[in-house]
Amino acid sequence: MRLDGKVALVTGGAYRVGQYLSLALAEAGADVVVNHWKTPEHAAKTKKMVEDMGQRCLIVEADVSDIEMCNAMIGTVEKKCSRLDILVHNAGNFNQAPFFEMTEDLWDNSMNLILKGPFFLSQSAAKLMQKNGGGKIIAIVGNSYFENWPDFIPHAIAKTGLAKLMQELAVALSPYIQCNAICPATILTGDDGKDAAQRAARGEEGGINDQERDVYIERGVTLHRGKPEELAELVVYLSGCSAYMNGAILPLDGGKTIL
Repeated sequence: MRLDGKVALVTGGAYRVGQYLSLALAEAGADVVVNHWKTPEHAAKTKKMVEDMGQRCLIVEADVSDIEMCNAMIGTVEKKCSRLDILVHNAGNFNQAPFFEMTEDLWDNSMNLILKGPFFLSQSAAKLMQKNGGGKIIAIVGNSYFENWPDFIPHAIAKTGLAKLMQELAVALSPYIQCNAICPATILTGDDGKDAAQRAARGEEGGINDQERDVYIERGVTLHRGKPEELAELVVYLSGCSAYMNGAILPLDGGKTIL
């Protein structure tokens, strides 16, 4: 799937999974706008890697939960790049607290970054996309859409809302802008400590993992454990496929949700 001549904006695109998405889009031929918030070193590193591939890279620091910053970011993209073809909603947080200890601040923090911000960023981005005939909006939702995690209720509700937002926008922006959501299960990033902590927090501490084969056992079934490159592969596909793919909520979990 080639994206030559396209401009892609990845929120939270400077490091971890976001960096993989930025680099995959660049490898497919797109110029990349890397959004970050207070991670300038990671952003600079990602920019160099994109430029080493022969693509242009623009860094924009902006808090996605801030509507004014979102609008200003799209204004910068229009000024510097003249167009926007692909928007990937990747920025997020992972607020954790038991139900009786959850606070209003944690609730608002999840909703603002994961749901409110993408709504208004999509609104601003879609106006720019329409000036060039259309585009693609892709949301990285995660497996909380299919699973219930009692210590991450606001996170899961916000992510589920984000998936529904993609369906709503798929209709509202049809036929010129296609909007789809991806729901990956736990992704191996190479940071074994953080990966293990996230698996445990999501109730996967009982899983049996084979890091060399990239598999684990869930309820007696051996499943493939995903890598960031595999998520990036699907993002690239959705960025360039036909307009017939619209409003989809796609599991990316080795079959975990069908067990």
